[in-house]
Amino acid sequence: MWREVCDLLKNPGKLEREFKEGGEADASLQNAEALKALRLRQQHALERLIDSFTEGLIEKDQLTSRMAQTKDRIAEFDAQIQVHSSDVDQLEHVRLAAERLHELSATIGPDLADANWHRRREIIRTLVQKVEIGHENIKIVFRVLQDAGRSGPESIAVTLPR
Repeated sequence: MWREVCDLLKNPGKLEREFKEGGEADASLQNAEALKALRLRQQHALERLIDSFTEGLIEKDQLTSRMAQTKDRIAEFDAQIQVHSSDVDQLEHVRLAAERLHELSATIGPDLADANWHRRREIIRTLVQKVEIGHENIKIVFRVLQDAGRSGPESIAVTLPR
């Protein structure tokens, strides 16, 4: 585990690169933007339906059925946007973790190679929130210092093959 902690401290950008390669955060951002555009079009369609009804171009039963379909589509788009937005939020979370690791690396980086057992234990206790050991992999959950503009506990998990 010491090797993994040292690797992350020596190269904090690796965490963000691995997340981008493993996840589809960039694609999720593009998909979220496309879904927002589609949702906006459905919202305009809903407004046009209401205008058509007020102008007497469609009957009330047509309005209610079309309105229900349009609202269902808007709800579907909202759900999909939420899924893609969580991926984007997770990428931001990883970026924040990489920044914090970079700051920490600048502070204690030179001392890592010469650290004795007690110093290594102190560093690991400071950085690692928990370790989960499974049959096929090891999951290390790192603590991340809170940003002044954010609230709540921050952590990032790294899964390594055994």
